[in-house]
Amino acid sequence: MDAAFRWLATLIVLVALLDLRATAQDTEAVCILASLQWSFNTEKQSPCAVASSLLGVCSGGEYNVIALPNADSEYLGPSIDAANPCQCNTVVYSLMSACALCQNGTTITWSEWTTNCATVYDTFPKPIPDGLRVPAYAYLDVETQDTFDANAAMQDANATESTALPSTTSKISSTQSSTTTSQTSSAQASTSSTASASDSITTQSNPRSNAIGGGIVGGILGLALLFLLVGSLLGLRRRRHSRALRRACSDSEQGAMNSPASQGASDVSSNNAVSASASMSEVQIGVTQQMMPNGILRKSSIH
Repeated sequence: MDAAFRWLATLIVLVALLDLRATAQDTEAVCILASLQWSFNTEKQSPCAVASSLLGVCSGGEYNVIALPNADSEYLGPSIDAANPCQCNTVVYSLMSACALCQNGTTITWSEWTTNCATVYDTFPKPIPDGLRVPAYAYLDVETQDTFDANAAMQDANATESTALPSTTSKISSTQSSTTTSQTSSAQASTSSTASASDSITTQSNPRSNAIGGGIVGGILGLALLFLLVGSLLGLRRRRHSRALRRACSDSEQGAMNSPASQGASDVSSNNAVSASASMSEVQIGVTQQMMPNGILRKSSIH
């Protein structure tokens, strides 16, 4: 029983440690696929890092793009409260799409990305930070097909990078409703001077991946509970068996004391005691008889 409790406690600790380790990795997006190296700029910066620099223009210079939690996850786009020009443009959409793909994630459509944007832009509407090189593929058209085309982007990867604001900045639309509810509304957080991806651009995991992970954890916990239940039942059975043995021994001893054989032995012991007493009396009487010199026995009186 104690061993089962110790095993269950160890399992809980291991699950907690695994959860802490997964949380610690969700602080910065890192590209893991070598096949997406073309998405880096000439300064060897990943699309995640380039997007972070552009997004920081609207948030005091800093913006942390969080890592996708697992494969097949995706970036959902800006939330209603935090949507701004740095997020609602085709350049950042393309970079964030490449960022998701290089993490083995998936992408959403351009229309889904801009669901919460009151105004959207077909270029980056702010000055590009000094020294930042934005890959040319980030300026490719995404409106016609309503998605990021990775093949077209790879073919355009070696084109001239942008280091300054293009000559024209055009607005695509300013009529989209700002009250539209999106799938990111449940994950909104308050904004601050230093924005993070959890404040605006949120992520979503594939439901099937979450279901598999949940099933594994549930199976482990279920197995632990099963071991605990079996241990408890075995312990209870042993205690009942021990009590039954003690009761049987007690009944056996009581029956032996009350049996006819025991009573007969007691009677025999009593008769033997009486016979022994009579013999002693005779011996004592015999002691009073003395042989006289003439051969005649003399019997003394006993008082």
